[in-house]
Amino acid sequence: MKILIVAATRMEVKLLVDEFKFIEEKSCLYKKYEFAGTEIDTLIAGIGTTFTTFHLTGVLKDNNYDLVINAGIAGSLTRELEIGEVVNVISEEFADLGIEKTDEFLTLFESGFMRSNEYPFEQGVLKATNNNELFDLKKVRGITTNKSHGRESSIAEIHQKYSAHVESMEGAAVFYVCNWLGVSCCQIRAISNFVEPRDSSKWDIPLALENLKDSILSVLRKLTVTVN
Repeated sequence: MKILIVAATRMEVKLLVDEFKFIEEKSCLYKKYEFAGTEIDTLIAGIGTTFTTFHLTGVLKDNNYDLVINAGIAGSLTRELEIGEVVNVISEEFADLGIEKTDEFLTLFESGFMRSNEYPFEQGVLKATNNNELFDLKKVRGITTNKSHGRESSIAEIHQKYSAHVESMEGAAVFYVCNWLGVSCCQIRAISNFVEPRDSSKWDIPLALENLKDSILSVLRKLTVTVN
């Protein structure tokens, strides 16, 4: 089995790759490792949808993977989740891609520029694919934006329009690329903060990263057992 772990920043996977056996550096962004007899590559694709789409597409065009795991931290849009909790994001929406009118924001589907079931979307939503049954994690819905929301007015608009649990800056891009290229994908994220007026003193990134590492290692061990 061959797995690619995609993260926005090196920080988000540093604790994880410390548990791997280093094999080769293909580039400053793309490295090869081994864990429990499984080949695992990592791609630091950058923050936001543009960098993620570009770098992930390039890697997947030249390499074959059985599974892509998008790993990282996220902001929670609900108090039902706790800081440090690790979740399995099973659906994604591009939450800032559309048309802004005088008093509302319309998605590309609502504005008529795309059909809601135009591949790879299902009712305007992008979905993860296989292996979710291996994850002993809470399944949640996500939105992806190219900005981390921290203003009362924009946060209120997000809550009013979407029923998502978490916000990231890359998830939908990973699902979009993988679905188009026919590669199984999933997303595992740890909650580092609540999406609220920005106050980093309330964040706990170290806890989120530690728990993220432990959860992904657990998933990888299950995948290894399943394959063998």
